[in-house]
Amino acid sequence: MPVRDPASGRAAALLGRLIREEADVLDGIDERLQGQAEYAIEQLNCVVEGRDQYRHRSTDGVLQLTGPQIDMLLARRGDAVRHLTGLCAAFKAMSQAATASAPAVSHIPARRPNGR
Repeated sequence: MPVRDPASGRAAALLGRLIREEADVLDGIDERLQGQAEYAIEQLNCVVEGRDQYRHRSTDGVLQLTGPQIDMLLARRGDAVRHLTGLCAAFKAMSQAATASAPAVSHIPARRPNGR
């Protein structure tokens, strides 16, 4: 395992925390997106099956309400995915740089102090 200086260790820890936080944000967006999509599907199924509230085969604004919310969540999800991807790329680059700058391990035995 390469020896890291304290600054690179703190940077790696910070990036790791940011990755975890952004993954949590993405999970939250996905949960809200799924909830909105399920609600719209449920309401539209009522219309298709003739069980809508007013029996006029209208969505009663379901798509006007959920459509923009779903679009907004999809945009936020895309931003979160791009941000998370960038953070992961930065972490990978930092790890590769730390590995590349670590001193190579010599497989040649060291000479003993007594000259043998």
